Amino acid sequence: MHEQHDVPLSTLTTMRVGGPASRVVTAETTDELVDAVREVDDADEPLLVVSGGSNLLVSDDGFEGTVVRIATSGITPESADYCGGAVVRVAAGEVWDDVVAHAVAQGWAGVEGLSGIPGLTGATPIQNVGAYGQDVSQTVAQVRTWDRQEQAVRTFMNADCAFTYRHSRFKGHSRYVVLDVVFQFEVADLSRPVAYAALAKGLGVELGTRVPLSDAREAVLEQRRARGMVLDDADPDTWSCGSFFTNPILSRHEFDDLVERVGERLG
Repeated sequence: MHEQHDVPLSTLTTMRVGGPASRVVTAETTDELVDAVREVDDADEPLLVVSGGSNLLVSDDGFEGTVVRIATSGITPESADYCGGAVVRVAAGEVWDDVVAHAVAQGWAGVEGLSGIPGLTGATPIQNVGAYGQDVSQTVAQVRTWDRQEQAVRTFMNADCAFTYRHSRFKGHSRYVVLDVVFQFEVADLSRPVAYAALAKGLGVELGTRVPLSDAREAVLEQRRARGMVLDDADPDTWSCGSFFTNPILSRHEFDDLVERVGERLG
């Protein structure tokens, strides 16, 4: 583990703002990550776990406590065949877009639509990251965590993660620290069916068409770049949280009421 003091949190967040942290511990292995979190909890001190920093807006006052920065690494195939797909364990500290690029290069389909999203892999199941017709929950097989309450490693299968739209059982509280994620990808040269109209238009195909994985990835990156949502250290205009909006979810009755009101205004 690497320990530092009075580190500006602006250097650890994609918004590039934030005052100093009293102490920053960088964990490069899973054991170090668990030990660092347990040490702070045992001392009953304030803890802030920082992944890619793409969901943090830190005040200029900084953080009076210990920041544990996740810097674990590893993309480990556990099996790969055309029937069961590619089962791959990814450390929480792997840069998410690097994982997507690796998957595309290996012929693993299912996350190509999630290209260009900032942050690290361990954060993706927490809010069930999604974009361009794909959600990470479609490929997550397991999430291995450190349970701070029970002081034990706990693994959740996909069905136990309570995935919903941009949400999971891990979101909204700090009980679980994600250690790694196991994905199950389709082994294929083609993308999953294109399910987003703007993406299909950019590719020049109909909705539902499958295209080469690399074409799908580049089309997604093009869409995101056009909106300034692909991080570039040299371009301050891209220093952001990526995209954090959510679409409204309406019941059938609410939707019917909306259609009626729109009709009245247009009529």
